[in-house]
Amino acid sequence: APRPRRARAGAGARFWASWCAPCWEETPALVRLSQEMSASGVEIVGISMDEGRSEQIDAEVRRFKRALHVTYPIGFPSRMSQMLYALEELPTTILVDRQGRAAKIYVGAIREKNVRADIKALLGEAKPSPGQLVGSVASPK
Repeated sequence: APRPRRARAGAGARFWASWCAPCWEETPALVRLSQEMSASGVEIVGISMDEGRSEQIDAEVRRFKRALHVTYPIGFPSRMSQMLYALEELPTTILVDRQGRAAKIYVGAIREKNVRADIKALLGEAKPSPGQLVGSVASPK
């Protein structure tokens, strides 16, 4: 019999590319957050924004996942997706609340402690990271 799916408490969608240096730098933090928060029902998903031939993209994504021990799923936007053109820069990470709404958008590299605090706030366990209200656009620059 199929296992019942646990209710998702929230999600993080992370838009990245294999050529993006900050993406390489912040991925270990997202892997840790994914592993720590999965028991609470929080899921992280990576969206590769790499462009080129599909074989080339597949090889780059596999290399990225292997090198950084990425355990969360990686997807790709559809060719006609508006996301291909809507992002200001990579990486961009979007926290999504239980209702499926964007609760926080980080443009540029993340700070692990801030994302952890914001996830805990979404779970009702803590307040959002200092100086940033849930729903705001944040960048550590």
